[in-house]
Amino acid sequence: MATFIGCDTFLKIVAVKTIQCSGVGSTSVLLKGEVVSTGGSSEVNERGFFYSTSKSLKNPQTVECGHGGKGAFDAKVTGLQPNTKYYYQAYAKNEDDLDVGDVLEFTTFELDFTVETNEPEIMSLGTVKLKGSYQNNENLNIEKVGFEYAKNGNFNNATVVYAERVQTPFFVIVDLDDATYYCRSLVQAEDSTIILRGESVVFASVNHSAPVVTTGDATNVTSTSAHLNGSVSDGEIGVKGFYWSTSADFSNPTQMQVGSGLGTGVFEGTLGDLSPSTTYYYKAYVTYSNLGSMTEVLGEMKSFTTEATR
Repeated sequence: MATFIGCDTFLKIVAVKTIQCSGVGSTSVLLKGEVVSTGGSSEVNERGFFYSTSKSLKNPQTVECGHGGKGAFDAKVTGLQPNTKYYYQAYAKNEDDLDVGDVLEFTTFELDFTVETNEPEIMSLGTVKLKGSYQNNENLNIEKVGFEYAKNGNFNNATVVYAERVQTPFFVIVDLDDATYYCRSLVQAEDSTIILRGESVVFASVNHSAPVVTTGDATNVTSTSAHLNGSVSDGEIGVKGFYWSTSADFSNPTQMQVGSGLGTGVFEGTLGDLSPSTTYYYKAYVTYSNLGSMTEVLGEMKSFTTEATR
């Protein structure tokens, strides 16, 4: 390629073109280009490629291929993200002259690599064995394996721990506070250019058994009201109350919440606007924290009959 300036000045410039890449994989590709003109020199000082996930190639990665003369050149790029579209262009330059080729694109393949987060094992009070595994069908170079864990599901300020060996399956033993945690397996490969994570699992660092809920006898029964009694053993209690119905099969019961919080022991509540000479059935209930969600526990069903109208 040549450019004429004014009437008698002849300036030779560098020219390069981008060629369609080959060898596209899940994490690598072979980029290709060709130096068309060296700008009058025997070779260009530098040639290579710019590539990015942005079509505008803003702040691209650069692969340098060194100096060379006219003709084709290529470069293998590794550490790409799977199932991702990339844009690239060849470049060549001398001291004061830079030329770039057209922008072409390619998409990496889906990675044939799976990471599993297994159910953690509660070993003792506050001591938990985090467990994971992976299947490496890509023969990637595994650098580290481990876990991320946090007290929130979005893993803000997560703690990262690594296993002593990278073989699968793998585990890490950690000491945790008495709380609910979220955890996911972590695999770093190819000099940490590829980071893969398993699905998140939720667990309590201490095995919490369900609280025992007891339905007490009704007291102060009148023709239109009754006082219901219940109790609950220790546990991380959410709400407390009673279900009641006029049907012995307890279909479509009415709910009466009488308290909330961590308190255990006796709880009570009064039913009003009842019908005289009617049998009512009722159960005490509480909700408690179980592996990050609230679970309901019911006491046994009992009954009382309101007095007749005087």
